[in-house]
Amino acid sequence: AVVTPSGLEDGVSRSRGEGAGEAVVERGPGAAYHMFVVMEDLVEKLKLLRYEEDLLRKNNLKPPSRHYFALPTNPGEQFYMFCTLAAWLINKAGRPFEQPQEYDDPNATISNILSELRSFGRTADFPPSKLKSGYGAHVCYVLDCLAEEALKYIGFTWKRPTYPVEELEEETVAEDDAELTLNKVDEEFVEEETDNEENFIDLSVLKAQTYRLYNTEDSE
Repeated sequence: AVVTPSGLEDGVSRSRGEGAGEAVVERGPGAAYHMFVVMEDLVEKLKLLRYEEDLLRKNNLKPPSRHYFALPTNPGEQFYMFCTLAAWLINKAGRPFEQPQEYDDPNATISNILSELRSFGRTADFPPSKLKSGYGAHVCYVLDCLAEEALKYIGFTWKRPTYPVEELEEETVAEDDAELTLNKVDEEFVEEETDNEENFIDLSVLKAQTYRLYNTEDSE
């Protein structure tokens, strides 16, 4: 789920919850870097939506870096990429939306994007001018919301990770080997004790035989 970026301005970081739209408020020094995490998540979601094949290659666009919308590089280029991605995601989410052109009115384009965002039930409680720069927490937030709506529309769901059973089996085998080694050491120790006892018994018998032999010689 995605949270509004307003928390980034007042020093509040919000982490994702289990369901869409849930937010857990956390105050801390890492709040200013939250948009970098959102941006990295966004790139992974775009890959799941096959944006490289369906959007970038068809429009001859370069793939954005993992922090493309988090830092200012080229505001004009970033704003155009933001509008292009937003329009594509809205269409992927099942809503018809015309791909913006380079010379379209930016205010009208932003207004239309935010209107679609609200139609999904998402919050947009910030001035539209926050998106005109083409980068920042609000840009990352809008795109991340639209990416989640697109994933939801195609039936994609997040699941808990499944761990391979082989690792557990290997650990079990290792424990069994250790147990067998310990048992072998115990058996060898018992055998050694038995051998010592037998040697002790043989020595006693030898002494007794020697004693009887001396007595026999004396009596003769």
